[in-house]
Amino acid sequence: MEQKQGLFTKEFIALNTIFLFAAAVMAVFFQFQNYLQSLGIAFAWFGFIMGADSLASFVLQPFLSVYLNAKNSRKWLFISISGMAVMLFSYKFALDLPSLIAVRILHGAAFVCLMSAIVAMMVNYIPSEKSGQAFGLVSVVRLVPYSIVPPLLTATNKTPADFQATLIYSSILMIFSLSLAYQIKPSQSVGQDCHSDQHGINMKRLFDNIKDRKIAVLFAVNLLLYSAYTIIFFFIKEYGHRKGIENPGYFFTIATVVMIGIRLIGGTFFDRLNKATITGLSMAGLAVCYALVAHIFSEGMFYVLAFFIGLGWGIVMPLLNALIFDFSPPAFRATNLNLSLVVMQGGFFIGPFIGGIIIGRWGYNTIFYLCALLSFFAAALMHITMKRRSL
Repeated sequence: MEQKQGLFTKEFIALNTIFLFAAAVMAVFFQFQNYLQSLGIAFAWFGFIMGADSLASFVLQPFLSVYLNAKNSRKWLFISISGMAVMLFSYKFALDLPSLIAVRILHGAAFVCLMSAIVAMMVNYIPSEKSGQAFGLVSVVRLVPYSIVPPLLTATNKTPADFQATLIYSSILMIFSLSLAYQIKPSQSVGQDCHSDQHGINMKRLFDNIKDRKIAVLFAVNLLLYSAYTIIFFFIKEYGHRKGIENPGYFFTIATVVMIGIRLIGGTFFDRLNKATITGLSMAGLAVCYALVAHIFSEGMFYVLAFFIGLGWGIVMPLLNALIFDFSPPAFRATNLNLSLVVMQGGFFIGPFIGGIIIGRWGYNTIFYLCALLSFFAAALMHITMKRRSL
């Protein structure tokens, strides 16, 4: 029953295009810290507000991971796209702390539903022998907006009204993506649906699956990776300004271009390498780079580190997803990949939340040492697991 058709089906392309639009919308929030400052929100709340959209995933995604499958996820694709459009428009009216938290959480709920639906559908269009290439391409789609949106908004958005207008345009973009959802055929014709035995997944089977040491380690590494990643994403701009960098938005432009390049060039090789070994080595390299960010002494060093950090992210992120796909039983592929999104959203909350507290007490350098520690621990986990031949 394994799918024999190629990777680039109409459905795979449509799902990735919807993902592209959703990623573009999320990249807009590169400027969210400045917007919160303009509203007079206390700095102590910045980390919580920026990470509040991830709170919804802790409640929703464990259930979505079990519930969503190829047969019902198309409906939730439409619901979540519509929900994101409404929430993006609602930011215009959220001008105080309670309303901002509420909108962020509801926005996060719509986003997590959208990602879960995309994953539940997409795994059925990925041939097993092309998992590395597939997730490399998916991660490229996610990255393209991050190479364009931050510097573009830095150049064009000068006032809070400009940021609000950008969110309204983002809402329109999500509405447009509804037309793409109609291009995805009904689930009955999905080739690997025979593997997606979602209705047979009960809580006992789910917990047995999570207790698998291979899967548990990969989830832990995901959490550590994205906790560090979000700290860099949300706080590197202000840190760059303090170091005299004229346009720190180019940090993510450089990093993202490198991430895209390594995935396009190396995507076909990901399936020929020892994915676990490469992941562990890349996490160790990221630990070194994060520590060096705390000691930037020139604009050139700032951009060189952007290059090497982008290289590490470009390798690790798709390989972690490919490893989860490879080591999951077919019936749990969508479930485990969606659970990895729960873990990722955990990192998206923990990172800025802890980062905001640390900056307030000990300054920016300390958060980069924290990122280095998290990445080193992730590398150690991968090494220990590989040594035991679990991966």
